[in-house]
Amino acid sequence: MMSGYLLVSGLCLATVNLMLLFQVWWLLPFLLWFLSLLYFKFSKPFLSTVIVVSGIVYFLGWQVKINQLIRLPVGNVKTQAIIHPDDVQFKNNKVVGTGHLLSGENIRIFFDNQNDMIHFKSSTVKPILIQGTGVFERINVARNEFSFDPRSYWQSRGIVHRIKFKKLKILGYAKPNDFITLIKWTVHNYHYRLTNWFEGLPTGLRDYGETLLLGYTRPDFYAENGGIQLLGLMHLFSISGFQVAGIYQIWLSIARRCGVQREHSLIIVQMLLVALWLFAGGVQSLVRPILLGISQAWRELRWLTIDAKDAWGLSLIGGLLIEPGVLHNLGGQLSYLLTFGLLWLSNRPGWYQSIWLSFFILPTLLWHTFSWHPISLVANLCIVPLFTWLVIPTILIGVIASFMQVALIRDICETLINGMQYCIKCGEKIPGDLLFGRPPLMLCVIITLLTLGWLIYNKYLLSILICFSYLIVWWIPQGLPGGFVTFFDVGQGDATILRPKNNDVTIVDVGGQLQMLPNKQATVNDVTTNYQVEELAHFLKGHAINSVHRLILTHKDFDHIGNLSTFLEIIRVNNIYIPAGMEKQTAFKKMLRPHLKKGLSIKPVVVGKKISNNMLICHPITEGKGENDDSISLYIDYGHLNLMLTGDLSKSGEQKIIERFKLPKIDILKFDHHGSKTSTDDKFVNQLQPTIGIVSAGVNNRYHHPNIETLRTAKKYHVKVYNTAEKGMIKIEWGILRKYRIKSFYS
Repeated sequence: MMSGYLLVSGLCLATVNLMLLFQVWWLLPFLLWFLSLLYFKFSKPFLSTVIVVSGIVYFLGWQVKINQLIRLPVGNVKTQAIIHPDDVQFKNNKVVGTGHLLSGENIRIFFDNQNDMIHFKSSTVKPILIQGTGVFERINVARNEFSFDPRSYWQSRGIVHRIKFKKLKILGYAKPNDFITLIKWTVHNYHYRLTNWFEGLPTGLRDYGETLLLGYTRPDFYAENGGIQLLGLMHLFSISGFQVAGIYQIWLSIARRCGVQREHSLIIVQMLLVALWLFAGGVQSLVRPILLGISQAWRELRWLTIDAKDAWGLSLIGGLLIEPGVLHNLGGQLSYLLTFGLLWLSNRPGWYQSIWLSFFILPTLLWHTFSWHPISLVANLCIVPLFTWLVIPTILIGVIASFMQVALIRDICETLINGMQYCIKCGEKIPGDLLFGRPPLMLCVIITLLTLGWLIYNKYLLSILICFSYLIVWWIPQGLPGGFVTFFDVGQGDATILRPKNNDVTIVDVGGQLQMLPNKQATVNDVTTNYQVEELAHFLKGHAINSVHRLILTHKDFDHIGNLSTFLEIIRVNNIYIPAGMEKQTAFKKMLRPHLKKGLSIKPVVVGKKISNNMLICHPITEGKGENDDSISLYIDYGHLNLMLTGDLSKSGEQKIIERFKLPKIDILKFDHHGSKTSTDDKFVNQLQPTIGIVSAGVNNRYHHPNIETLRTAKKYHVKVYNTAEKGMIKIEWGILRKYRIKSFYS
């Protein structure tokens, strides 16, 4: 068999996987190219047909199974499920995790009644059988652009439903149905025991040990270990190649010293690698190195006669068959990309490999993280060898010392790990981060291929094309004509982003979600992490926005400004506009106090104030206290699009606006007070004659917004209503022709 045959077969199967399972249909030309290589360059057309056709049949079968699960009826259910204590955690005062229905379906589980589960999680390591009633439903999709999409993520792992249990009863320990399940549960039990033991270690050894050795990433790991993302070191913090290589080499060394025949030790090491995968909970990024390790053992046993490139291709084929969604997530993508790049770098020095691999995975990182810091080149050059020769040995020695209760050695290791954490965290403070926004996916693929071509062929023209491509990526969000108005989904609250042109960003309100008080079992991270602000900041970064020129706070209600303090910690704001008199309110002053040193300009406004060439304040009339009837009302005219934003203004306030101003017909009216019956007066709508009405409300909110009276008024004047509770984020965008279109992100 010619060298590279399995490599091309694996790439061919990967394109089929992405097209069939994730609808990336523009990969068709790549598929045709790979097929042509298989049939014209290699002399094994029958085998290629078997591989490709078998892969297509397998992926179609996998998709059919997913579609069958999707078609299952949803609603209230009474059911039984098996859950393992290692698969659940306490988060935001709830228990969340994964379980297994007796029908065979894997599901996500949620419930509030923690008492029994707290006792169960702390007193057993065995799976239990539970019975309960609750709501059986599809996992939600992302409700905002660039936000984490739970439905896609879990569907890539074969999970499409969740159950929100209302009542729960523990029936006892679950019993395995077969020997394989018994083995998996046994390994899982030991993993849970070891994870609990690691939780008692000092924080540095705990965090790095769990992540690098056990494949378990604490919910607050990246929040507490700042700088990892900025320095481009995320690939180091996934259980992957070096753990597998370590186990492989350590076992062969031990077996040789113990006199075990090499053939037997190579067979045993394969069992150890499979056990590692089970032990780590089936981490997707671990599939590739495990299969490479097994193929290496087969090659040493002479069961396979293939080179490194074909071994990589075989690991890709096996990985796709074991975990069809492995290429859907960042961990799997980096795992295969980095090792694919190494195939062409075997004869290059280590510093060259580090720099080139950093550029090779850069398009993938830009797609997921939107930014790049040049310091990441230096960080990878310095820190990768440190991980190999210092961090991993230090963790192993520290863990062994902790187990043997040798406090001095444990503390020395903890100090070294803390020093590494401190150095990486300092990366957050280094200026120079380049914000690209999210580049087009096709452009990311093209740059990756150009970078690979430059390495293989070393052509000067390719390096010019690479630089030119990155300039395009940088220019797209900065220089491409057009703009947008976005009504962000913050649940029962308000947050509106206006970017009519580049370098002109206004945000009206930032939302705010009341947090339940923590119980003693909730982690600090569960309480303090503000996911609304993280989503809002992620959206801004996705559009290459790193500062806000105007932040307008319509009034003091928590659902409009509750996220303010956290927002100001993450995003740079130049000017804050508030209704006159609100600056005197004690709670608001307390909220702003920590941020005043940053040079914030607080500007109280009243009617008639123009805060830009196209933004006019229509309310409040006089100074107030920041109550609903003091809300800022904003008329915005972008020429091709005009709109009215009114906060939580009541009908009496709307009446004052139409008495004072003769406003023209508008395109978009954001309904006051989330569509409450106290707002959106008939006369107000009649004068403005909006084409589109926006309601910003939470799903199943207790106020039943929007009110039926408001919807009747909208229908009377032929206003098409978009509700964030039904549609998620609502985005009105336009391009060079200035004709706007409406997009929503949930259905």
